[in-house]
Amino acid sequence: MREFFDDLSPAEQKVLQDAAKDIAEQGVHIVHVPSSKDGAGFSASIGLWFHYEHPEVIVFGMSDEEADGLLNAVADAIDEGASFKPGANYKDLLVGYPVRFLALPGDKVTEYLKTAERVYHGVEFPVLQLVWPDKEHRWPWEEGVREGFRDSQPIVGSRES
Repeated sequence: MREFFDDLSPAEQKVLQDAAKDIAEQGVHIVHVPSSKDGAGFSASIGLWFHYEHPEVIVFGMSDEEADGLLNAVADAIDEGASFKPGANYKDLLVGYPVRFLALPGDKVTEYLKTAERVYHGVEFPVLQLVWPDKEHRWPWEEGVREGFRDSQPIVGSRES
């Protein structure tokens, strides 16, 4: 186990320790990555696969507080027996809006969920992208969606299911 942490800075080790503690105590840890010149900000769960054998969930374009609330609602629903599948719409996670889940290809898991990969220490795990529509109930890939909305919520998951 020691070798696993040898290439990590003290700050990175702390992130993993905090994640492990949250997963043990709360069942899930939420990671937030701010937007940058390289792309939109996102938040992701870690722990759903460990506790429930349910894919982890990533969501783009929300504030940390909004993403915490939504991802914790997803975790609570899974804890109560729900299972979210790619391609289907779900109406009980966001008030007034459906959400949809898209399967993330393996290369995107590696690109976006490096902390989760460290926590899972080489064990492969699936990930779903949670997507929501705009105020007009249009999905980010549909015609007429504002460019800013589309840019803040890039579609990295597969709409094929």
